[in-house]
Order: sequence, then structure tokens, then C-alpha cells
Amino acid sequence: MTDVATETAAPAETPEPLFSKADLREFEAEDVLAGQIICKMLSLLFIYTLIAMSIVSIWTATR
Repeated sequence: MTDVATETAAPAETPEPLFSKADLREFEAEDVLAGQIICKMLSLLFIYTLIAMSIVSIWTATR
């Protein structure tokens, strides 16, 4: 014969969030700042590339 084990289901517990709302706001603010800094860096590198390309093109054309 088979015995059927009856287990009582534990009540569903809602897990605590890993971060508080203040932490999430801080993360969002830091992400915005990082995005702005990355944008400025990429813009400067693009301008540098244009200037370097122009100088080398002029230098090559005059030789």
C-alpha cells in the first residue's frame, strides 16, 4: 500500500526588496551622470578623430 504524505503548504512570503527606494533613486541619478559623462567623452573623441583625420589628409595632400 502507498501512504500519502500530507504536507501543509507554507504561506507565500513576499521577499524583501534588495534595495530601498532611496537606493534606487541614487542608482538612477548615478546612471544619468554616467551617461552624460560617456556622451561627453565620445563627443570629444569624435572631434579629436576629425581633427587628426583633417591634419593627416592635408599633410598627405601637400606631399
